[in-house]
Amino acid sequence: MSYKWYFSVYGTGLGHIARSLWLAKHLEGEKYFSSWGEAFKISSSHYRTFYATPLDVVWTEEGRMSFKKTIKRFYRPFSTLAVQIREERKRIKELNPSVIISDSRISPLIASRLVDKKSALIINQAKILFPLRTGVYLFLERLFGELLGAVWDLADVILSPDLPPPYNISKFSMQLKSIEKKVIYAGFFVDMPNKKLECNNNGIRRIFAPISGPAPTKKLIVDLLLKTAKMLPNNYHVTVSLGDYNKKNYVFDYGNMRIIGWDENREENMICSDALIVRGGLTTIGEGIIYGKPMIVFPIALHGEQEQNALRVQELGFGLYMDQYKTKPKDLLESVQLLLEDDRFIKNIEIPSKIARSINTQQKVKSILEDLVHDGNP
Repeated sequence: MSYKWYFSVYGTGLGHIARSLWLAKHLEGEKYFSSWGEAFKISSSHYRTFYATPLDVVWTEEGRMSFKKTIKRFYRPFSTLAVQIREERKRIKELNPSVIISDSRISPLIASRLVDKKSALIINQAKILFPLRTGVYLFLERLFGELLGAVWDLADVILSPDLPPPYNISKFSMQLKSIEKKVIYAGFFVDMPNKKLECNNNGIRRIFAPISGPAPTKKLIVDLLLKTAKMLPNNYHVTVSLGDYNKKNYVFDYGNMRIIGWDENREENMICSDALIVRGGLTTIGEGIIYGKPMIVFPIALHGEQEQNALRVQELGFGLYMDQYKTKPKDLLESVQLLLEDDRFIKNIEIPSKIARSINTQQKVKSILEDLVHDGNP
């Protein structure tokens, strides 16, 4: 049977498009995408991609997620959502795909129901996590979460690209009664490490810092890394990736640090690093776990999901949560040294890494989606 897959992907950040492209690579048949922003540019270089009307939160110039401005513009997402549903419905009718695969988007789930098509949802944040974790905010979080869960439940299959409990990183983001029995924890959408790849670090302690996310959120963390670079011991080296697809050839060397625009050698950088400095996105944290690397996590400020992911990494004992607005270069240096010198971080990541490597995510997800095509059941 010839398959046709239609991926409708959330366009902000690199995590959503990275895992959707990973899945597309492992599926047989035709593939089509729709998205916006960086995700649109990246997927366009691999597959036919349709431009989707953007739907995102508001970001400040300082790199914070503006919770207040997003709430004030509360009405706008609904009008944009209506436009997206029309766009998705039209594309689905034209393409007639075997299954619609939504990565964290509502519109393709509604559109697929309107045209009586099967859909699968890839998600690691089922509810909006409020940055203020008190009283009325937690009540609203649960209320909005369950309402949102009713929409996610439109999907025939819900896949969480995460480890199964009790080691799931998105523990807090996925706590919704309306979908908990439907969620399949499929493991990280990441290729297994290449065992043949050899590293010649020659006594150098290597730290890899893939800094993704919306452009306004990157400046402060990169500035912090540059200031910290002046204090690095001679046997330390940091590689920073800006995750900017438009800067593939950009390279800037500064003492013991190299900044690159786009990471063409991600597997090598992951394998040959001793530790990671990352954002709080699940995809990158999952990579770190697969590769068995302890990590420092700097979540985007006021980004509830990333903050909870970072706290979860610290809770599981294989990394440190740090606030980019409160961290000074000396603090970061001390944390990097602690990560490299204290064996407990490596020991604590061993079990999650072993579990992650034992899951054949590629075959598991492929079988679920193909079963959905053939008999309508995962």
